[in-house]
Amino acid sequence: MTIDLHDYITNRMKMSHIYQPVMLKVLLENNGTASIEQIASALLSYDQSQVEYYGIRTKQMVGKVLTNNGVVEPIKSGKRTTGFKLNIEAMSEAIGLVWNDIHLDNENIRISV
Repeated sequence: MTIDLHDYITNRMKMSHIYQPVMLKVLLENNGTASIEQIASALLSYDQSQVEYYGIRTKQMVGKVLTNNGVVEPIKSGKRTTGFKLNIEAMSEAIGLVWNDIHLDNENIRISV
């Protein structure tokens, strides 16, 4: 089936939410092909409630644990934590470990040793 994409976007696409434009943007940025995960991640990045939810989890849980273990340092604006930076001593070694030795899937987190 052939479709006039310009006509669809300008005249027929429902703009009640960002779903269709974001999916089309991801497809166009990836030469017309994208995985479900790529599209879902892009949609999630526009969902402010989810960004806020995970921002809270990042500060209160993950960031706190990594800070307490000396892996990261909080970036502060006054008393407010606005981000995290990796401890410089750990940075070069960590990049390889995180991507080569930690495997994430829907069910499990596995660490290769």
